[in-house]
Amino acid sequence: MGKRSHHLLLLLPTLRPCSLRTQFITFVALLVVFVIVIAASLFGEGVPGGGGPKVAEGGSDGDRGCDWSSGRWVRDNSTYPLYAEGGCTFMSDQLACGKFGRRDTAYQNWRWQPHGCDLPRFNATAMLEKLRNKRLVFVGDSLNRNQWVSMVCLLESKIHPSQKYMQTNGSLIAFHAKEYNASVEFYWSPLLVESNSDDPVNHRLPDRIVRARSIEKHARHWTGADVLVFNSYLWWKRPKMKVL
Repeated sequence: MGKRSHHLLLLLPTLRPCSLRTQFITFVALLVVFVIVIAASLFGEGVPGGGGPKVAEGGSDGDRGCDWSSGRWVRDNSTYPLYAEGGCTFMSDQLACGKFGRRDTAYQNWRWQPHGCDLPRFNATAMLEKLRNKRLVFVGDSLNRNQWVSMVCLLESKIHPSQKYMQTNGSLIAFHAKEYNASVEFYWSPLLVESNSDDPVNHRLPDRIVRARSIEKHARHWTGADVLVFNSYLWWKRPKMKVL
């Protein structure tokens, strides 16, 4: 039996203090890049149309010549947004801005364009094939939960209703694609290590306490995952916290 291939993404964004609106737009921009990059890391699919810049293909020589971090934001009114909020079966009310009155949705049409090459276009079916018999697990805080919801929305439209379901077990929420024997999961652990903020509902406490060397409590829930996406940032931005 061959060795299992593991992928690890550690997302630790550093944002300067700004308005809530600016932070939200920045989050959406980061989310779009995240979705494209994780898809590109799992599979390479060229942008149709022939000429133009070379296409960065995951795991190929073309990928090595492309610096995905160097580029610019461009408007794309033909292929973006990648999914419609109202069309996602598993959209959370916490993220359903349009449902609760937001009308300025133009931010959804920005996409990242690297210099000298093109990122692969997102293909939900190809992504599901890459996830066949695998677990993709997001671990962290609400930012990572937002990214998890977005990934679920990107994938679930290509799956028949009878072949998909959501399962919740404490801090772990899992979307299952039965036909592919695949799961896309989120595990609430805002500081990654054990803390008094580990409850997925009641976690906003005035005094934060962490066990800096204790991660086993959480790690057992993502043991065996094929792809792990970690995010821990905002929860560490406290002037004081007790470390055990």
